[in-house]
Amino acid sequence: MRILIVDDEPLELEQLRYLIREKYPLCEIKEAEDAAVAKRLLADYSFQLALIDIHLPGEDGLNLCAYIKENYKTECMMITAYQEFDYARRSIKLQVMDYLTKPVIAKELYQALDHYISHFGGNHLSPEINQVMEHIHQHYACKLNLQELGSFIHVSPSYLSRKFTEETGKNFQEYVVEFRIEKAKELIKQNPFLSMGIIAERTGFSSQNHFSTSFKKYTGVSPSVYKEKEKNV
Repeated sequence: MRILIVDDEPLELEQLRYLIREKYPLCEIKEAEDAAVAKRLLADYSFQLALIDIHLPGEDGLNLCAYIKENYKTECMMITAYQEFDYARRSIKLQVMDYLTKPVIAKELYQALDHYISHFGGNHLSPEINQVMEHIHQHYACKLNLQELGSFIHVSPSYLSRKFTEETGKNFQEYVVEFRIEKAKELIKQNPFLSMGIIAERTGFSSQNHFSTSFKKYTGVSPSVYKEKEKNV
């Protein structure tokens, strides 16, 4: 499932991205800080769901939602820090999936996303790939390869590789690295005094250099720069 988050507040974007990936690691997330950027992303990608802040610079979120409803088969959830009746009334008129208030509470967000998935789908994984995903999530700190996982679910490595890519939209190695990076980001936030070598080891990277290279490729910054940014949040 591909989700578009539209919010001009970096901390809100970070929180929503973290919460969604924590429970729905397969979701692909794109972000926009205003309606103009969102419209460009909508033209380039197919989104199943959009989470939109009502108060955006320029065109507001409700007008963006109306545009999406008119032009795309994308469901919308509205997010706002203001509990004003007019916003709720306009949201209902637009037939949005849900209406969340800031600060977004994890339980409420998950209820809204579960409601969407139960009505429209979003996790169409086969039993074999579900098993593989569970194994990755539980053993990401260990060595993982297609041959061992193929034996685990009684299929060939080539079949598993093809099936994994078809169902998740990512190749096996790419998904494992991205999941490990997300876990590394959690460790950096929760344990700022851990060395990068220990974080690399705890998240399954073969070396600190491999960890640093992968982290920068995935996030755009080195682990140490990310750590400094988190200190200043």
